[in-house]
Amino acid sequence: MADTTLRVRGILDSRRAALESASDAVRITVAPPARYLNLRVDVAAGRLEDIAQVLDTALPGALSAATTATGRTVVWLGPDEWLVIEPGGDRDLETQLREVVGSAGAVVDQSGQRVSLLLDGDVPGLLAKGTALDLRPGPFGEGAAVQGMLAQANVLFIARSPDVSRVELIARTSFAPYVADWLLDALADPLAYPASPRS
Repeated sequence: MADTTLRVRGILDSRRAALESASDAVRITVAPPARYLNLRVDVAAGRLEDIAQVLDTALPGALSAATTATGRTVVWLGPDEWLVIEPGGDRDLETQLREVVGSAGAVVDQSGQRVSLLLDGDVPGLLAKGTALDLRPGPFGEGAAVQGMLAQANVLFIARSPDVSRVELIARTSFAPYVADWLLDALADPLAYPASPRS
């Protein structure tokens, strides 16, 4: 009897092995599927404390991200906009956010629209080949989150370590294969900066 089980396939499944074995200088991992919720809210509406209670963290300020003990990340996208990344896929979260936001904003599930890649190693030297943003330690410290161009794709950069040796890239699904191919090509040449010292 034929196996009729439906299996979830990611947009980067065909590139996963190549990405994960491409280089010792920078290790690339395709993050497991997560829920991505776009949150818009009028900050003057008095809902921020209730939202923080639902999220287990206050909404972060400009160009930053906040991560809870359970791995949920909230990223500032604009003065009244945040991206909530829920690795556990908690379906109750969307409902709870809608209830506390009410008519002061909107919550939209964008889970099928985004893909996350985790980069570990000499990440600033790799990314410097494709972006004008200064992603070195100092200007881009742990918890920083900025949107910008990587080659010809708009991505979200999140610093996951103080020395920027761990960075999360979030790309729209339609651009994810391009971003993956760009990373593979960029790893084939020397990095832009010397290897950063390890403590």
